[in-house]
Amino acid sequence: MNVNITYPPIKRGSFLRRRLLRILRWPFILAAIACVVINVCIGGVVWSPIAIVGLFAVWKMVLSPDLVDYNRTSQFIKTVVYILILLAMIELLIVPGWAAFVIPIVGFTGVAIGGVLFFTDMETQKHNMLPLVLFLVFAIIGSTIGLTLWHEKNFWPFIVLDSVSVLLLLALIIVLGGDFLRELKRRFHIK
Repeated sequence: MNVNITYPPIKRGSFLRRRLLRILRWPFILAAIACVVINVCIGGVVWSPIAIVGLFAVWKMVLSPDLVDYNRTSQFIKTVVYILILLAMIELLIVPGWAAFVIPIVGFTGVAIGGVLFFTDMETQKHNMLPLVLFLVFAIIGSTIGLTLWHEKNFWPFIVLDSVSVLLLLALIIVLGGDFLRELKRRFHIK
């Protein structure tokens, strides 16, 4: 009986990378624990959750990135999402009162650059459109909620984020046409 091996042979680099990640995991875990202990011992402002999310973002973006959705659009959107989460945490835990103005501007920048990254290489990126579509949907929902909650005179960032997100989502649907629905069916496995 002749057995054919269908899997590629294990490369030495991937073995070393796994071993390095296993070793590097402990300093990250110890740093997270040290942040909590130092924050509890010193007291004052609660900053340790922000540091832990920052450590997690560095781990996921630099040391252990996704293997499946590793493309320029999804990596950029993931970076923007981590930045938005950190900004919201800083608003809630340390310095309140500025996030309603800054977060929509950062979100608009993420939407605009994500759109440019998508449309400059559309043939390759159309198979990876789901992170951009989800980001646009969440940007539309978030900016609409922001418009309804904050009735201050400086709410223009929410209007800009909402309108640009809606226009970019419509542009995606129009330009991709049938490919848009085909890719959504592939991603969600619907009939």
